Amino acid sequence: MENHHNQVAEVSLGIKKFFDNVFSNVHIEGPELDAAEIQKSPVMVVSTHRSHVDYFFVGNNLFQMGFKNLRFAAGDNLTKLPWIGPRFRAFGAFTVSRDKGFERNYVRKLCADVVKMLENQNVVLVFPEGGRSYSGSMLEIKGGVLNAALLSQASDLNRDVYLLPVAVSYDCPPDVPFFPLLLKGKKYRKKSNRFFTRMLGDIYYFGADIIAFARFFLAKRLWYSYGSIYMDYDSPIPVKSIVDLETNRVQKARDEFSAHRASLDKVSEVIYNKFISLYRILPVHIVCAALKTSGEMAVWVAELENRAQKLKAAVRKAKQNTRTLDSLTEEQIVKEGLKQLRKLKAVHIKRGKVTAVKPHVIDYFAAAIIQQEENNSFL
Repeated sequence: MENHHNQVAEVSLGIKKFFDNVFSNVHIEGPELDAAEIQKSPVMVVSTHRSHVDYFFVGNNLFQMGFKNLRFAAGDNLTKLPWIGPRFRAFGAFTVSRDKGFERNYVRKLCADVVKMLENQNVVLVFPEGGRSYSGSMLEIKGGVLNAALLSQASDLNRDVYLLPVAVSYDCPPDVPFFPLLLKGKKYRKKSNRFFTRMLGDIYYFGADIIAFARFFLAKRLWYSYGSIYMDYDSPIPVKSIVDLETNRVQKARDEFSAHRASLDKVSEVIYNKFISLYRILPVHIVCAALKTSGEMAVWVAELENRAQKLKAAVRKAKQNTRTLDSLTEEQIVKEGLKQLRKLKAVHIKRGKVTAVKPHVIDYFAAAIIQQEENNSFL
């Protein structure tokens, strides 16, 4: 068994101190967990994905909670970064190829490797949305590595295989200002493009993350704070409490990997809904949704406060996570939301009117609420 526990232990306190310095507040919310008892069974942690910071933040908090032998599923756009990539792999990251993510044989081999990790009592952290959400919406759950938990459960129905759901929210996600550059690079990197166009795409694609990370690591020296960061988690869920693998087994499937397609769909649905209920709605989400749905180029602060009241009630009705909003008045929500947007240089405020100057940032934060509006028609 490959054990990265000692290497994580050497840097864990330093990582915690770093987060305490870079973020104005760090909030961890969830039930008390007996990590040693839970880890007697295979454990897969499933997390939302909004930033590369998720890997470090969730992983280190799990370590602080007592979980051992952590492994992390990380895209090659992270593990191939200079300096940070090798160090991250040393702490337990294993690479997931973005280009091969839709190749069945590659995913099948990847799942087999993850099953071995689970069987060897490694806690495996995965991001089943399949990558960071560049839109700010909760992405559809991709089967991929998540199927490894079902395969592990199917191999022994007499024990539990646990899924531990986690959601991370940010006042100011470090990556978001650089998503337009990254998406431009992603477009240029397509195999159908010419060689030099693809090279330029690599520069944009990897360069966006390098700049974001450099700025993030230098935040303390630059006297810059990214606001608050939140990790909300729930109790571990046994796979067999979600679905009956034997009843839902696809008959005459070509192999075990394909035999659990119906079960995987059910588990994916449960995890998606769990993410929606755990993902914390913050003042910046409310203010951006108010700006987005106003239909106006510039909106009075008083109008934002009026719309904030309705939005707050709407997200509570939709059973989204309103822990932060519940303790704030509409005036405080708007004030705090605008504070974060000004930090991101996404709005201009003059004489009581707010104008969006970075629409992609407004769209990103608004999507956490607008998406539910489209799903539930509650506004």
